[in-house]
Amino acid sequence: MTSTGPRAALIAEAVGVRQVVTTAEFRDLIAPLKFFWLDVFAGDEAVQTEMLTELGLDAGAISWALGFGQVPGMAIGQHGLRVVTWLAPSTGEIVEAHVLCTPRWIVTVWNGDPAALDEARRHFIDRAAELEKNHFYAAAILLQLLLATLDHMITILDTKLQALREQLHRAPDTPDLATLTSRLQRLQSRWADFDRYSSAVRSAIVGVEAVPGINPQAAAELNDYVEQVADTEHRLQERTGWASTILQEHAADVAKRQADQINRLTLVSMI
Repeated sequence: MTSTGPRAALIAEAVGVRQVVTTAEFRDLIAPLKFFWLDVFAGDEAVQTEMLTELGLDAGAISWALGFGQVPGMAIGQHGLRVVTWLAPSTGEIVEAHVLCTPRWIVTVWNGDPAALDEARRHFIDRAAELEKNHFYAAAILLQLLLATLDHMITILDTKLQALREQLHRAPDTPDLATLTSRLQRLQSRWADFDRYSSAVRSAIVGVEAVPGINPQAAAELNDYVEQVADTEHRLQERTGWASTILQEHAADVAKRQADQINRLTLVSMI
């Protein structure tokens, strides 16, 4: 395996965070570990494939892990967990992330700045001794940490919506209707994605207590995750409604100004 570069993948475990550079190094790093989190966030597909192959994944699992543009969802079975979800870097954009969990490790695959998960890694390391006792519990905590990155994104969205409303109030002619409509459509699309994801998560968690290998603590955390996803979905729905209201107000203002202008022109013509 060629060098993945300085920022391609990181391993988080009880001792701390370690950078992965070569296959040999990766193999030596994970050999003594009881449980770890491999975060793959960069590198070309060949490098990523070799790294995932080293974990023992078959071609189907590797294809799933590296195939972006998938429908969001969750699957839980006796051997582990697979999730297509999201995380949000500091830019405020939402990035698709794939999570694969087995009794020995958790893998996340996405593309972006690894700093987005620095806090998540710190939490993982602090809880490593407890997390390694049950991989389902570890997966539940990691999913919650990924979801928490969306809080910052929603805060950024709130700021942008407030700024847009103020901008329209000060200078109604600045943004055009097409731009506002496009922004609203993107937000509505994202909320629709979360609606589907929330439904998929609820379905996957039904009867999770009966899954072989899961402990009560893990089941409780996964059920908490369901509630957290539903809350995020609700918050995005609220922002979608807010954006729609801003758009409707803007359209009404434009129509009123056009009507006033027509009235003035009609009056001038009559005079």
